[in-house]
Amino acid sequence: MKTLKNILNVALSNIVGFGTSFIVGFILPGILTVAQYGSYRQYTLYLSFTYLFHLGFADGIYIKYGGEDINSLDKNVLRNEHNFANVFQFMMFIGMFLISLITKDPVLILFSVVTFFSNVTTYQSNFLQAVGQFNTFTIASMFRSISYILLLLAGIFIFKSEDYIFYIILNVISYILMYLYYEYIFIGKLGFNPSFTVKDKLSIFRVGFLILLANMSLTFVGNIGSWIANWGFSIENFAQYSFQNSVLNVIILIVNAVALVFYNLISKTDNPKVANVIKQLTLLLGIFGGLAFFVFKWIIEFFLPAYTPSIELLSITFVSIPYIMISKIVISNLYKAKRSEKKYIRDSILYALAAFAFVYVVFLVTQSLSGIAWATTLCYFLWYMYVSRREFTNLKSDASEWMLIISHVLVFYLTANFLNIYMGFLVYAIYLLAILVLKRVELQGIFQQILKMEE
Repeated sequence: MKTLKNILNVALSNIVGFGTSFIVGFILPGILTVAQYGSYRQYTLYLSFTYLFHLGFADGIYIKYGGEDINSLDKNVLRNEHNFANVFQFMMFIGMFLISLITKDPVLILFSVVTFFSNVTTYQSNFLQAVGQFNTFTIASMFRSISYILLLLAGIFIFKSEDYIFYIILNVISYILMYLYYEYIFIGKLGFNPSFTVKDKLSIFRVGFLILLANMSLTFVGNIGSWIANWGFSIENFAQYSFQNSVLNVIILIVNAVALVFYNLISKTDNPKVANVIKQLTLLLGIFGGLAFFVFKWIIEFFLPAYTPSIELLSITFVSIPYIMISKIVISNLYKAKRSEKKYIRDSILYALAAFAFVYVVFLVTQSLSGIAWATTLCYFLWYMYVSRREFTNLKSDASEWMLIISHVLVFYLTANFLNIYMGFLVYAIYLLAILVLKRVELQGIFQQILKMEE
């Protein structure tokens, strides 16, 4: 029950975060012009790489304390690491800020500012997740989401701004507020002592930097389509591709919630059946997530007609949801917990390079956004195939699962593109109901296994 409670706690924060994603994904495009929204999305694309500037320290903390009990840890060591994280990130910020001032690019200036606050909060959140303090993590995440929602609503309805820079500034302020909240909680629980050391941090960087490179590779795969669309198409076309990507991220919010909880669980057990059970549940959740497409399609057609070209792209990328979920929830956590850091980074970098080459070749051949979307979706599927057949064979799909995978791709794509919204929703819902009936015994076994994982 503790595992399910943790999932619900973290999912709750992401449900609140859904409000932020909804405003950014659906209301902001209606306020800004397509070109202005494209410029705003360029900033969020840069934002996805802020974590590079902690050089692996936050990831090293995640690995160091994974599965530990916070009450058994040395408070002096924790305070020391906390102080070091703040000082180190401040030094990184000074260097980035000076460079950004030379460029006189306001987006880069704001990016350098947000990097400091983002990376210190990443350190804080990684530590809390690693030691299983999901209640504190949930509250902090909800605090940032609610504050950002209020800032966005004020910007839209009170200030009535139509300047994308204004909304970037609001994003930066939300990170500052989250940073202050985390610092208040940390000092309240563990006290304050300004001293810290440097020499004993090398081992944390050494482990974390390898994980950072691997995570960077996996994040890059998720953004390959956006980067190529940004390079190869107009700002308006990039806005269309980026818009559908932001809609997809609404679903991935919930994915991240589950992933955070299951690392703590996977790191504690050597039972290979645990990962397979989690994979089966993840696959089913991803397939059921496809129902949200029809809701998003309805919103776009009726309220954001300027973005109707993105619907076809969204129908393609939604096919990849089960494999994105498996990659983030199961595969990534298995590599972190059951493989060496070198193995994780090697496979991740090779995957990123192969994915980039494949997507770029498809772009050169097709010169279309839909070609980029299909290539990216296929990359996620091939990554799942490789890992389940070579690295973690207990994840390998049987005949029944293959039938589920094939039927999902066909049924979802056909209902999403060849039926109207209402009929497509109905037919896909019937398909999901059929899955529940046919797999009721299997589902019952999965949930029983989940409940036993804490024993």
